[in-house]
Amino acid sequence: MDSTLRARLNEAAGRGAVASSGDVVIPATVDGLAAAVRVCDETGTRIRVSSGADAGEKADGGVVLSLKRMKAVSAAPAQLTLRAEAGATVDEVRRAAQQARLAVVGLGTARAQHVGSLIARGEVPRRALCGVEAVLPGGEQVRFGGGVLKDVVGYDLPALLLGSMGRLALITAVTFRLEPESARTPVSPPPGPAPEAAHALVAAAFDPQGLLQPGT
Repeated sequence: MDSTLRARLNEAAGRGAVASSGDVVIPATVDGLAAAVRVCDETGTRIRVSSGADAGEKADGGVVLSLKRMKAVSAAPAQLTLRAEAGATVDEVRRAAQQARLAVVGLGTARAQHVGSLIARGEVPRRALCGVEAVLPGGEQVRFGGGVLKDVVGYDLPALLLGSMGRLALITAVTFRLEPESARTPVSPPPGPAPEAAHALVAAAFDPQGLLQPGT
């Protein structure tokens, strides 16, 4: 990142948002993030989005936009919803829901560590989402859906962002649907051999010697 771009991003995203080393910009607000995206759009600078990148990361001529400072989580038990910013961790979301004796619909055992990555990778079902907030490539802030449980006929824009890997927009916050913990159905392991034994069973089916082994 050259000095001119660094100065513009620092002015746009807020003092201290541009890391002293590397190519990382860490805005504290959505407005700061949107302003940084506009600068990148105007200058033709490539963007790589991260939910938790720290200072020091390189972007090979581009910029790393880290959402790690945007991590607010707020539950609305009466509405059965929970809003979480993209930099919040999945564990923080779980704890906030559990404090109200609720759980995020379909969250399960997600591999992603942060909310932004969770949505970008599509690790929750569509029914888990009540609304999504994002910044478009030109810096425009948009909101799809909201904090009220309702079904609306029309374009399902949150579904487009789910699993989009950040190609369509930068996800800044998500409103999840909640359900009572007591309403969740316990998941039991499937019948039959353990998953790690499946490969051996399939291999044995194509191995003549496997026909002589008991249990295959």
